[in-house]
Amino acid sequence: MKKRVAFTLIELLVVIAIIAILAAILFPVFAQAKAAAKKITCVSNHKQILLATQMYLTDFDDKFHRIRNGAFNSACSNDITCDQVIGAEDMLMPYIKNQGIWKCPSDPVVRDDCTGPGGTWFDISYSFTHHQGGTYEDTDTFGTCAYYETEDSVNGSQMGAPAGTIIMYELWTSISYGRYQSYWRWNNRDIANPAWPDYPQYITINWCGQSNEKITMGIHQSQMNFGFADGHVKSLKRTSIMQWPWDAAAIAAGAKNLIHFSDRFQKS
Repeated sequence: MKKRVAFTLIELLVVIAIIAILAAILFPVFAQAKAAAKKITCVSNHKQILLATQMYLTDFDDKFHRIRNGAFNSACSNDITCDQVIGAEDMLMPYIKNQGIWKCPSDPVVRDDCTGPGGTWFDISYSFTHHQGGTYEDTDTFGTCAYYETEDSVNGSQMGAPAGTIIMYELWTSISYGRYQSYWRWNNRDIANPAWPDYPQYITINWCGQSNEKITMGIHQSQMNFGFADGHVKSLKRTSIMQWPWDAAAIAAGAKNLIHFSDRFQKS
């Protein structure tokens, strides 16, 4: 009869230790691969929305869409079956026809419509740069898409360097959803402001009667995806897109600002 050979305790401990070491090495790699896959999907969504902006330009006399079109519909406040605001997502949806494209899979922020479940429709992870002519055009509101009814979005012909002008970025916030609107920053400098939080850090402001609205900049492995007016997407350090601080001296010097619609500031 053959003698049965078994593993010794030491051998088992060595095997377990090797498995633990391999797991410690591979799990971060798997996590990075998963994050990279989500980023690729997010870039694809970004590009499809940008393509929609190009088609919108063609159909609407070479003028970019708005961030918001018309007043808030207060009759919808407690009715989750109607749209509260006609936003950028509504203006571009005829060219997209897929609500899921508005959600970046890396965006974990829970939306809140103050009405309970079902009031948000679909999440929106993307925002558009804000344009308001006049006093603030070079200091704060030097983007592309108008919000206020008295303002107009930039025309394609006004866009000095489409391949060098950012019109779209990632803003992850509990207040950006289909039944409301693609949320925005009035002050475009917030997009590059180093004091603003990147995910997973965030700021909170009053919403639903308490400080429960979260706002953060969407970041993928320390970079943000930016959409340019010509339709391409590029990942950049958000603090690299304009000279900081963006102040009177920077404006007078014609310093780098990739968000500004004018080619005066599109410098590599």
